[in-house]
Amino acid sequence: MTTAGPLRIWLAPSAFHPSRGGVEELTLQLARQYQQRGHDVTVVVHRHPADLPESEVVEGVRVRRINFDLPGAHPVRLLRHPLALRRQLAGLDALGPLPDLVHVQCASNQVLPLTIWTALRRVPLIITTQGEVTMDAGRIYEHSAQLRAVLRLGSRRAALLTACSQRAGEDAAGIARRFAGCTVLPNGVDPSQWAVTPLPQTPAFAAWGRHVPQKGFDLLLRAFAQVRTELPAATLRLGGDGPEHDRLRAQAGPGVELVGALDRAGVQSLLASSRVAVVPSRLEPFGIVAVEAMAAGRGVVWSTNGGLADATGGLGHPADPRDVDALATAMVAAHRQPVDADRARSHAESLSWSHIGERYIDMYRGVIDRRCDR
Repeated sequence: MTTAGPLRIWLAPSAFHPSRGGVEELTLQLARQYQQRGHDVTVVVHRHPADLPESEVVEGVRVRRINFDLPGAHPVRLLRHPLALRRQLAGLDALGPLPDLVHVQCASNQVLPLTIWTALRRVPLIITTQGEVTMDAGRIYEHSAQLRAVLRLGSRRAALLTACSQRAGEDAAGIARRFAGCTVLPNGVDPSQWAVTPLPQTPAFAAWGRHVPQKGFDLLLRAFAQVRTELPAATLRLGGDGPEHDRLRAQAGPGVELVGALDRAGVQSLLASSRVAVVPSRLEPFGIVAVEAMAAGRGVVWSTNGGLADATGGLGHPADPRDVDALATAMVAAHRQPVDADRARSHAESLSWSHIGERYIDMYRGVIDRRCDR
């Protein structure tokens, strides 16, 4: 049997607008791809903070918010949680007609109610790990036995498990064994939003992202100081903002410019003025920024700790960012031996959101067909 026609899809990320990040971008782009193909899409997400509206439309995508709080270890909240869970299930029922499937991106508070609800309503559940198990900056899975138990429960119920990178899948399997050997389906990029510009001849480096320890920008600044001993004219422009911003500014030496928060146009401008992009994350589940740089025809120096090998397809210059000497050596090599711009762009195009969305739809139909054949 082959499922045809439009699907009714619920996307259930750990966070969405007004929060911004890789999971939020993934969800928005998938929703757009599905809508363009005629599917009905609703983003179902935890209502946090509580003053966010229960219902709104974000960039043409329908969003519904429900309080998916877990009880934590507080005894009173634990006793009251069955009532809270009943309200969550009732809230899901109130969203309208049953979806054909529910797809969780980045397992968090939403997994328990959605696991129970999809079981009761006989709706297929798909869970995609985005590296939250070990690569979350707050290390929440390390501290929360509840989340670990919920991930195991959800993985047993799920009809399909996927991961944004091989490393993310392996890490999830360390908690929930069913993730072992799960399908790896990378995150994507919209190549049409990025232009390949001429490569500067000067040793100009770029990096951008949230200024948090996980992103490794402090390691990059240390490595860049060594790069300057070999390439005295080298410059580094660092975009983004966050709690580490003042510390990074104080650490920045000659040749470094902190350019602040950047929108997409700002990143394009940053890349146009740079010869090499650097992604020095201590941990990175995938690394959309690397694919964006490649869509602009730039080579990338990328961290070997995480999923960037999947993001870059192995192109560019890998280095363990915790080895500052190795990171500096890779940066100098990337300047002297740039990746072919057409090859970088071609790899980014292979990870277009259109392609990723089509692969997910094929998987969805396979899940639904298997269920119908039972």
